[in-house]
Amino acid sequence: MTERTPARRRWRRLVATAVAVLVVAVAVAVGVFLGPRLKSPEQAVADAAPPPASLVTARVERRVLAESVVLRGTVEPGASIKLEVPPGLAGPTAVVTDVRAEPGEPLREGAVLVEVAGAPVFGLVLPFPLYRDLTDGLSGPDVREVQRALVRLGYRTAVSGTFGADTQDALRRFYAARGYPVPEQAGPQTTTPMLPRTHVVRLDQPGRTISAIPIAVGAVLSEPAAVLAELDAGSATITALAGQQQVALLVPGTTADIVDDVRALTSTAVVETVATEPAQGETGAAFPVRLTFTGAELTPTPNHTVRVTIGAALDAAPVLAVPVTAVYARPDGSTFVTVVDDPERTTDVTVRTGRSAGGWVEIAPERSQLDVDARVVVGSDFRADTSDSAATPGG
Repeated sequence: MTERTPARRRWRRLVATAVAVLVVAVAVAVGVFLGPRLKSPEQAVADAAPPPASLVTARVERRVLAESVVLRGTVEPGASIKLEVPPGLAGPTAVVTDVRAEPGEPLREGAVLVEVAGAPVFGLVLPFPLYRDLTDGLSGPDVREVQRALVRLGYRTAVSGTFGADTQDALRRFYAARGYPVPEQAGPQTTTPMLPRTHVVRLDQPGRTISAIPIAVGAVLSEPAAVLAELDAGSATITALAGQQQVALLVPGTTADIVDDVRALTSTAVVETVATEPAQGETGAAFPVRLTFTGAELTPTPNHTVRVTIGAALDAAPVLAVPVTAVYARPDGSTFVTVVDDPERTTDVTVRTGRSAGGWVEIAPERSQLDVDARVVVGSDFRADTSDSAATPGG
């Protein structure tokens, strides 16, 4: 027992020493790991405080301010002169057998426009439509006007107001030159040339351009108001409808982009008129807006609409502008922007505001020059330390 006691004591000292070293190592490790995370109450309060306020700025710019308004519109044909069938021609047997005229050509006086049931229909410049068939011996203003027309066309006859032999002979030559026999009226002993009123369509003046021929061979002119041709059609226009808020942004002279999505066509136009009173439509009250083409005219679109994007006015010019959040209002109603001169100094500049669009507003400095690229403060938390005047964002 005595010999083993010293060895046992040494073993115990070694174990105690190892345990002590291990405890110290663990304590050091815990200190290294937790030390940075341990804070005093004062330090915890300081760390929880918000960071110092910083200024958020934007540049002053020169830009065109214009709100785009997108509408749907219909391309409509321009006004035209419609040549209706002569009185008495319409009916179930009025079948179109030939069409002589073509769109884009001038309609010459005396030229055959169409052929109906094998007979010609030609135009004469007359102050009124023919109201009766002209036959041998008739007199009146209608006879006189036909005689004047024949003379203008190179067929000599007396302008007497009486449908006599010389006028009948001129009429025979007129028909023959166009490839048709002159109509004749059977008399007691012989037949004489006549002019049926169904062969003459009245023209108000010569040389009008044929814009459209709405009939084709085989058509039956059954309606008294059937149209043979349209003359001198005006330019196509676009009619769109704008709501109450949209119409406030529209003025005549404003440019527009036109897109026909169905036919993949584009053009440009300009606002011609904006109605001041709403019109009742299928979707409620709206303000009619009329536009005229400045680019290539699109053909009328009766079965679908086109997209109308109305943008900047023709005379719009770049203006001095800042984001709307940079403009503040004082209690007296005046407005200002805060210019950042350097990181430590700001200056309030009184301004007047104008038009706004796309989050930007026009400004006009009143007492000092505000240059392009100057930095102005945007936001709402910077006023606490930079000015002693009460202000609210807006303007």
